[in-house]
Amino acid sequence: MNAGSGALAARSGATAWSRRVVDPALRDASRRTGSARPSVGPSRARRNAVEVRAAILGEVTDMIGIPLPEGRQLIATVKTNPQGVHTISLQCEPNAPLGLLLHWGVIRSAVSQDWQLLPPELNPPGTVVYKQKALQSPFPAFGALQLVLDPGVDAVEFCLKVETTGDWINDHGRNFRIELGGSPVGAGAAPRAPTTSNSFAPEYTLDVRMPPTPASPPPGTSNSNAAAAPPQHAAIRGSSAVNELAAGLDVLFGVAAYLRWEQMGKPRVDEDEKHRIYSDAVNHITQRLNSGESVEALETEFGVPPGLVRQTAALAAPPAAAPAQAKPTPPPGFTPPAPPKAAPAPAPSYGYDAAPAPAPVVGEATPMDIANLCEARANGAQLLWRRELNLGQANAVKLMVIEGRRTAQGMLQMIVFGRSDQGIVLHWAGLDQPAGEWKNPPHGWSSMPENSWGTGGASWETEMEALTTARGWHAATIEAPCDRDGLVFVIRTADSAHWIKDDGQDFMCFADEAMTLTDVRAIVKRRKEEERARRKAEKEEQRRREREQQRSSPQKLKRGGLSTTTVKEVKMPARPEVIKRKDWNHDEIKMHQGAFGHAGAAGNVAGGSVDNICNSEEGATRSLMHRFNIASDLIPQCKGEGEAGLVAMAVWFRFMALRQLVWNNDYNIKPREISAAQLKCTTQLAALHKDDPAMRDVTRFIMATIGRGGDGDVGQRIRDEILVVQRNNNCMGGMMEEWHQKLHNNTSPDDVPICEALIKFIAADCDISVYWDHLHANGITKERMASYDRKICGEPSFKPDQYEGLTRDLKEYLRTLKAVHSGADLDSAAENVMGYHQDACKGKEINMPPVTEVATDRMRSLLHSARGFRDLGEPLHSMEAMLEARRELWTWTRPGGSDNSRLKDVIYLDLALESAVRQVVEANLSSMATRAPVDVLKMTGLALENLALSSGGNDELVICLQQWQGVVGSAMNGGNDWALQAKSVVDRVNNALGEVSQRYINALQPTAHAMGGRLGVDGHVLDIFSEEVVRGTPAAPLSQMLRALDPRLREMSNMGSWSIVSPVEAAGVIEVINDLKDVQNKTYSVPTVLVSRRVGGEEDIPPGVVGLITPDMPDVLAHTSVRARNERVLFATVFDAGRMSELEGMHGQAVNCAPVGADDLRITSVDPSSLGAAPGAGAVNMSMSAPPSGVNIAKREFMGRYAVPSPEFTGAIVGGKSRNLQELRGRLPDWINLPAQVALPFCTFDAVLAHPNNGHIAQHLQGLRQELEHLDFSNQAAFQDLLGRIRACIMQMVPTPELVDEMSRAFAAERLPWPEGHLGPEGAGGSGAAAHAWAAVTGVWASKYNERAVLSCRKAGLSHENVSMAVLCQPVVQSQYAFVLHTTNPQTGDPNEIYGEVVCGMGEALVGNFPGRALSFVARKDDLTNARVTGFPSKANGLFTDAPTLIFRSDSNGEDLEGFAGAGLYDSIQMHEAKLRPVDYSRDPIVSDETFRAQALAAIAHAANEIEQALGSPQDIEGCIAADGALYVVQTRPQV
Repeated sequence: MNAGSGALAARSGATAWSRRVVDPALRDASRRTGSARPSVGPSRARRNAVEVRAAILGEVTDMIGIPLPEGRQLIATVKTNPQGVHTISLQCEPNAPLGLLLHWGVIRSAVSQDWQLLPPELNPPGTVVYKQKALQSPFPAFGALQLVLDPGVDAVEFCLKVETTGDWINDHGRNFRIELGGSPVGAGAAPRAPTTSNSFAPEYTLDVRMPPTPASPPPGTSNSNAAAAPPQHAAIRGSSAVNELAAGLDVLFGVAAYLRWEQMGKPRVDEDEKHRIYSDAVNHITQRLNSGESVEALETEFGVPPGLVRQTAALAAPPAAAPAQAKPTPPPGFTPPAPPKAAPAPAPSYGYDAAPAPAPVVGEATPMDIANLCEARANGAQLLWRRELNLGQANAVKLMVIEGRRTAQGMLQMIVFGRSDQGIVLHWAGLDQPAGEWKNPPHGWSSMPENSWGTGGASWETEMEALTTARGWHAATIEAPCDRDGLVFVIRTADSAHWIKDDGQDFMCFADEAMTLTDVRAIVKRRKEEERARRKAEKEEQRRREREQQRSSPQKLKRGGLSTTTVKEVKMPARPEVIKRKDWNHDEIKMHQGAFGHAGAAGNVAGGSVDNICNSEEGATRSLMHRFNIASDLIPQCKGEGEAGLVAMAVWFRFMALRQLVWNNDYNIKPREISAAQLKCTTQLAALHKDDPAMRDVTRFIMATIGRGGDGDVGQRIRDEILVVQRNNNCMGGMMEEWHQKLHNNTSPDDVPICEALIKFIAADCDISVYWDHLHANGITKERMASYDRKICGEPSFKPDQYEGLTRDLKEYLRTLKAVHSGADLDSAAENVMGYHQDACKGKEINMPPVTEVATDRMRSLLHSARGFRDLGEPLHSMEAMLEARRELWTWTRPGGSDNSRLKDVIYLDLALESAVRQVVEANLSSMATRAPVDVLKMTGLALENLALSSGGNDELVICLQQWQGVVGSAMNGGNDWALQAKSVVDRVNNALGEVSQRYINALQPTAHAMGGRLGVDGHVLDIFSEEVVRGTPAAPLSQMLRALDPRLREMSNMGSWSIVSPVEAAGVIEVINDLKDVQNKTYSVPTVLVSRRVGGEEDIPPGVVGLITPDMPDVLAHTSVRARNERVLFATVFDAGRMSELEGMHGQAVNCAPVGADDLRITSVDPSSLGAAPGAGAVNMSMSAPPSGVNIAKREFMGRYAVPSPEFTGAIVGGKSRNLQELRGRLPDWINLPAQVALPFCTFDAVLAHPNNGHIAQHLQGLRQELEHLDFSNQAAFQDLLGRIRACIMQMVPTPELVDEMSRAFAAERLPWPEGHLGPEGAGGSGAAAHAWAAVTGVWASKYNERAVLSCRKAGLSHENVSMAVLCQPVVQSQYAFVLHTTNPQTGDPNEIYGEVVCGMGEALVGNFPGRALSFVARKDDLTNARVTGFPSKANGLFTDAPTLIFRSDSNGEDLEGFAGAGLYDSIQMHEAKLRPVDYSRDPIVSDETFRAQALAAIAHAANEIEQALGSPQDIEGCIAADGALYVVQTRPQV
């Protein structure tokens, strides 16, 4: 199949349609929304556009027309790029019914012929999965529905559904089908071969070879199965041609009418208008033929395949004379948006074998004949569904038609028709459900013909009668009283030699079509799997009973008593082994739910849960057993309040873990009772972890604050074993006895560090400072130990002969304590999962069996390596083993993971591994500077993976992890740019960490404050509560790794500690602020250097500011950056956290800041008296009234035009943005595309506002403007509120009839699609896409009153009311990449260098407030093909538009003034809002493919140079590269 050719072909259950082939030039004309419109003639414009696309992509495009009811037509445009990716554009013309859905699936022949679903990321917007069998995608209100299909898709099958009516649209009961493989069916003219071009557009190396077209078809072929050469005729001219080819000329008439209607903007038309359009087309074609032009010439001009007119005429009935009257009658059913369907022209042979299309079955009866026979046979029964099957020539039954109907008496009627050359028999029975057993049909059934007989079993047979009215066809009808039941059948030949089934399964007939089409094989397969699972469960249950019986058999022990089967210790090698990690798919660990604070807790306090917890606190202070039992009772209530309720529980447990709550209040409790209460609580939490993915993060947080607990002997052993330790080692008095009494009555988590302190104390030869150091490090003081109900006031004291025995016994006792109290301790959690044995104590030994399926040999080896390398101080190998173990546990710990009877223990092991990674990083941070760079990269990646595995909503973290793996691979392979790429990922991860940290703060801090005061929590603990929580999460070690790595990356990539965005020397007083936007309204009376922790990129710089320093990373070409350079303000980014801390410590000091190159800033102290006055501060007061400056905005007058097309643009009516593009038309190479454009001139807003329909709005707006004149701008809240009210007032305006009329005519002149619906605000006459368009227009007008615009005019002393806003209307290019270029390097001022920045998606992500940096590059004008990348992108998201739409851009008279930075002050708004999507640079060729990147940047640089040369001055350019590779320039202005 040729690249890009699409066809509709038939198979079983699908219909073959002829392909409507249209010349690519005509196709280009029909898709003007995103194409360039040069100022040359239409023919040349179309030709150039085709050449550019072919050069960039090497694609060949096909169009397919599918007739629909009510005169509509579905136009499918099919494209396939050289990499095999298919794009299908579906558009219903002239318009789509309201609520139209595409019900569809794809065919992958390599898998099966059944419908398959696409990966979710390829689904069109709004797509839902229907019963796991199909996709349903809504048609957009504006533009086409776009399907993007991977190379493995061979075909698309679909039908249409109108949701508002419930109607289904298909091909007479069959699916429509678009073939993407094999030979085109019914092909017309040969697809155009790609042309070559010397353009610099980015492209991959293409190998598109089209075989030559032979002059005649191969011998022995005919038009039915092979392509024929075009017939050779003399050119047809004159009026005789009109009469001779009247029927064929309908094709030309229809195409001409369609183009005429398209040029008008595709308006809604009534029948009279249809007649007029068609008449004009007939007259136009007829006049040109009468003047001597040939039909062949007209076919070429209008894109009709050569010879199609003559061929259609030959196939038609004897032609009637062409209509000669002024208003001819169009053909029946004519609708302007769709040209009449033409007969397919024969396709030329390409000189190679193509896959043959399914051969048609030739019979005497047509499909319509069979449909009529079915209707007659039904005797009035209602049609429920219909199936038409082409089983192929090789089968005994070649064609089948099956209908399910319901009679007036309620009987199920099954009609079966079969095309066969021999007698056939219906073998049938009753059926209660798909895949059920055949059973006798219900009493009261009947058949036609009546010749039916039983087979001795449940089935019957009916001889199918041969039809005399349709030769070769046989039919049978069965009626049965079936309500929910149905019928089942197969067909056999009369000699029983052949049995015909439905693709391997029985045919079924139910009243419900979905049941009829059920895939029985899937049901059978599922039943077999369920049966295997049942047998497996029975075997496991039998093994469990055997184990229970074995445990119940008494075994005599050394100390007497009973025990379960002894768990044997597995010997592991003394030296751990370096593990080899599996090649995991990181996408598998993505979690879209569960992020802390994303399920309702952010900023919310669950009052009911807080009250319940605080009211229960008094009872909880009695003992830990009471606290855990109360928690178990409260968990369901907290869960009822959602995430905020569980956050309240988490905060309560955290207060307990911080020892801010009383653990025991003079209440003696047995350890086993505490342990059992813990077990009850943690078991509930483990179930919540598994069953509710949205609560995953908060559940893990709670579990990490408490121990696992245990039942029976596990807890009791705490009480029993301490006495054995004392007796064995002769230490019955003193501190050990005090501790014994505490353990006996109220053991707590404090006992774990006490035991550890004793072991360390003995190891230090009883150095008491070691003992206290360890206790203090764990928050235990003398005062706390003296506050226990059973006080510990003494200090330990042992003799040397006690050391060995005590050390051995205390280490064993530590295992017992950790088994209950330390859920996240790695050693204890690992033993609990892998199984362990403790010798008998008081006649009872502990045997913890391994966790089934988890405790594998690999897991044992991983845990041994994790702990062994940790103890040896080898962090990389230890972390590798820890993360590999976590990935192995993912089967159970993921949301909705596999079940396990000891899931709680598995979760605690995962929590312990998570915590152990943090401990390893913290223990080895000091050595990072001396380790090999690749090892540090690997460890950073492991810390990132650790966070991703622990965090819900981790899509961004997983994307960063994938990018990081690519960086590590590049570094190991000696790549050139790996350090620069690593720096970009570090920046992106830091942004993600900031978001994670803020989530925790927003979710926890409000609840902590709400509960803390009522529970008596220390105020300092409350103030830093959420910050301390974050320090204990996996985000903390990752942040530490990044801080250690960042300086080394900057050094290796020659970046320095600074990035100078605006190279201006400045002297002023340092003021430290949190966010630049917070001080936009402020005026500084002394020269000020702002040190701002946050700069978004869209803010204005306050008056009096001479310098701006930030650790944030706005793009060099972001709005704030451009304004800083225009206003001669220093702007620099500081990368070094240490330098940032120094600057914050210099608050209030006077300094001089001098840039040194592009990557360093020298800061020195100066005398404050030398600073002088702040620039501009004296020229600005605090109201709208401002003294004049040297810059003026000339007031404009309404010129009488509401909308104008681009040829009419002049400086009197539009701004520079509109005029600059118009100046470029015809002056650039063809591969640089310019969009079509229409403008609403200056003062159109005023003219519309003055209309009587907007009188009340004008009056209200006047009052608001007066209020703004007298407003004190320093009151930021009042300022923002007033501007918001002004903008809202403007958005209520309604359009005037004059505006609508002129806009529609200007749009038609530019071939811009006119939005569907009515222009105006929704709720005030506006509807459909047109209402969105009007909202965008008024939004642009209203942006005159956004904050940055008003503040900038005030600062410059300009009259804000003199600003007049023209609006530039353009089609949106569905861009893959957007770029902004300065043809003089703004960082160095070098006129021989072009500086550019590129982002994925649309340009707003580059110039707006989007965190992260763009890809930046520099290209010398004498070497444009070798651009140098200076920074890789770190923006997490891009803006993307999925369907054609419009954008409305501001073009005011205040944006291009010399001496005033007006660019970017006002808004550009899309008719349909773009969608924010994460960008995975590891899979995007702009980062991952060096060749593609070089080609793309070279194309962009060449375009910048061409524009600068055409306009004769340095330019500030915005543009994009579309998904098909075409390069567009959407605006340009002089660079200032």
